[in-house]
Amino acid sequence: MYLPNTTWHNAPFAARFVQDHQVGALLFTEVLDLTVWFYPQNSELLHSAGVLFLGNDFLSPLLNIGWMSLCLMAAWCFARPYGGGPIAVLAIALVLDANMLLLYQPGDAKNDTAGLFFLLASAAVLVNAEAQTRSAAGAARPIAGGAIERAPRALYTGAGVRPMLSTGGLIVAGLAAGLALGTKLNLLAPFGFLTLGVIAISAGYRWRATGIWVASSLVTGGFWFVRNLINAGNPLPWIQAGPLPGPDQLDINIRNPNNVAHYLFPPDGDVISDHLIPGLHDSFGDLWPLVLAVVIGGFLVAIFRGRTPVVRMLGVVALLSGIAYLFTPLTAAGPEGDPTAFTTNLRYASPAIGLGALLLAVDSGLLRPRLQGWVLGALVVLLLVQAVPLWDLGDEWEKDYVLGAIGLAFFLVLVPVGLAVLWQRGWDPWTLGAGVVVALVLVVAIGWPNGRDYVKERYQASTAPRDFPTGMKAALAWFNRADPQDSRIAVVGGRPGFKQYIFYGDDLSNHVQYVAQHGPKGAYLPIASEAAQENQDPRAPRECREWIAALNDGDYSYAVIGPDQRTQSLPPVEALWTELAGGTRVQETDGVSVFELGGALNPSVCSTPRVLPPGAAVPSPANQ
Repeated sequence: MYLPNTTWHNAPFAARFVQDHQVGALLFTEVLDLTVWFYPQNSELLHSAGVLFLGNDFLSPLLNIGWMSLCLMAAWCFARPYGGGPIAVLAIALVLDANMLLLYQPGDAKNDTAGLFFLLASAAVLVNAEAQTRSAAGAARPIAGGAIERAPRALYTGAGVRPMLSTGGLIVAGLAAGLALGTKLNLLAPFGFLTLGVIAISAGYRWRATGIWVASSLVTGGFWFVRNLINAGNPLPWIQAGPLPGPDQLDINIRNPNNVAHYLFPPDGDVISDHLIPGLHDSFGDLWPLVLAVVIGGFLVAIFRGRTPVVRMLGVVALLSGIAYLFTPLTAAGPEGDPTAFTTNLRYASPAIGLGALLLAVDSGLLRPRLQGWVLGALVVLLLVQAVPLWDLGDEWEKDYVLGAIGLAFFLVLVPVGLAVLWQRGWDPWTLGAGVVVALVLVVAIGWPNGRDYVKERYQASTAPRDFPTGMKAALAWFNRADPQDSRIAVVGGRPGFKQYIFYGDDLSNHVQYVAQHGPKGAYLPIASEAAQENQDPRAPRECREWIAALNDGDYSYAVIGPDQRTQSLPPVEALWTELAGGTRVQETDGVSVFELGGALNPSVCSTPRVLPPGAAVPSPANQ
């Protein structure tokens, strides 16, 4: 798992849950203005369960395969009452197969697919709860294809009319929505719109529905925001307004946090043609306008032709979520006029795109027998065209990956479907049970040795991606040779911070911590000022002493020091301080240094300011 978000915070969160035996503490992973330590972490909590039981992260690269499968199941369930299950599955497959998810989710610990599933599950429960209530009340009448004819709105509103959503349906849908909210921050807007939508359609029992929904969603999604309230005085520390405080972070960002709306209103023709349109093409394939037409069509048919209040409400929620995406920070991150992160962060739109795609599968017009075949055929064509580039991924897609993909498909798709078909055909339950046991034995027999190989080889300098920083490859090679275990490792600087998970070790026993200074309301600030970095002053007394004290207080055995995020082209001044105070530099490549700290460092070297001549070697403590 090499992708930056995973090695930067997703996987470290999971590992530290297990190491610290608690989930309430904040793990400060770097000093960016993003304050990722306040992010909700439901997905990371599941990864920590795998670490807890296995003692390693073998299951983590596989978990998003499970979330993908659950998204497909949620799609089927969403359209099941209306007979549109096949259309819904193909429509959501278009979303899951888009590069915005396909290239960044499988084999990694990112949480977009997990959050998408919880949102789709909540919507599916609402649709089925409404259909069940209508059926029980005699308000529904089956029509061709298993669909349900639209009932008059009067059946749902007015005094003495049975609520369209049962208490059980509201509870389960609220629990699922809360899980979405507690998984990823970009689901805050879809969750808010869905909450308002549920309240709006609950005429006649609005207060009860509101109480049930809010209480249920807070049970599964409120913990992380209560934690933020305790630590920062604000459940949403990124939003500081009026009496709501928050951490006073320095303005340090990986990229300018622009959003898509920044280039659309007013329109910037060059950015749209040079970045946004190519990004959509890369993610959705040559027929990307038709894919977007499917999604937007889902919005519109649900809003204007939706057969029930819940369907119409979900159409509005999907549309508003899409609009909210345009204004979400980082959706067009990058230098002004060069939104390099647009394609990568297009995944933030997956909740709106996923809902829009599913809503197409419950439209009464498209579910007519004469049209269903054409709709299914069109979706298959879009899916195949979108998947064509996957056959030419070059060296990154090795033969071992193809074999592994076939193996996963066999056990995750062919075996379950085959057993289900045999069950429907009346096969003996004992025979089918024996088949399940054989399949599980084969999974364990194949997975166990592969698990050992994975743990041993998962982070190697020789197999790191081409874009892995050179200095970090050298640091990783040194750690593979030294193989520290149960060690405390300090990291500082952008490159070590973003890749810090590689130093946790094969058994995840190393305690890795980004070293900075704590501020009020959960702030985390760099010890070395920008001026100290720019001046390369090895004797900045106060900051030098604070740095040495932080290393001594942390009782670290090693320190990995890379360039500061603010002055990437300069060597890190923390490396000068560490060497002056007695640290042994055992590796240095491309500005990234590894130090061995053999005991307490000497802070007295920081006492007297001293400016070294340009290019002069840093004196060691022995010959001061």
